[in-house]
Amino acid sequence: MAQLDLSICVVLYESAEITRRFHAELTASLAGCSGYEILYYDNSTTDCHVEWGRSIETGHIRYRHDPRNLGFSYANNQLILRAQFERILLLNPDVFGFTHALWALVAQRHLTNEAIFARLLNADGSFQDCVGEPSSLGRALSGRVDYAQLTTPTEVGMGIMAFMLTDKETFARVGLLDCDYPLYAEDMDWCFRATRAGVRIVYDPTLVLTHIGGASAAQRWERSKVVRRKYHAERIFIDKHFRGAEWLTMRVLNRLKILLKA
Repeated sequence: MAQLDLSICVVLYESAEITRRFHAELTASLAGCSGYEILYYDNSTTDCHVEWGRSIETGHIRYRHDPRNLGFSYANNQLILRAQFERILLLNPDVFGFTHALWALVAQRHLTNEAIFARLLNADGSFQDCVGEPSSLGRALSGRVDYAQLTTPTEVGMGIMAFMLTDKETFARVGLLDCDYPLYAEDMDWCFRATRAGVRIVYDPTLVLTHIGGASAAQRWERSKVVRRKYHAERIFIDKHFRGAEWLTMRVLNRLKILLKA
């Protein structure tokens, strides 16, 4: 039996069918584990999850609906602040592939001033672009690392928060997610601040899951609009963390990317 000492934090937005499937797989995989809780924060502007959310509440599963939809970062922050356990897992409801073996690996991870990101696969089994480096001139001018070939835990610049394992002490050191990012780039911003604070960002390819990706966004916007929103979020990141000539160059590059998607 795995003793997890873990608060699993999940932000919902619509996507009722995927959410039900996610919850069923997640809870089944946790059978036999102890020392955990599942916290749902529902950003849906409709009541599509409310009846279901109330029906699943137990001593270790909690659900809250907030139809104001104040953003992914805000919702995650509320869950982090309400978490009972020391270790925190930020998890998207469109991630699948949970097994007893995976939770046994999670239980073995001794977090010491670090955040761990999993290997995420697309639905067809191909490697998903889930880790890398924050936006910078260096990244723009250098070749991409083939992260799909990595087989051992490796320090990286950032990962996407579809799966991020860390602890309360790290959040106390780095801070919560920045609510200036309504959706997208909040993970890049947090990882950037974490690295500056001396926190290790670790990509662990032994933790393998499938991430459908964009399940809620796909219901709201066509793909080209999603990409433009990501570039607009990158612009917020540039304005926060760059100055002078580097800021100007990054802004120009960002503007070109937005125009190409217009």
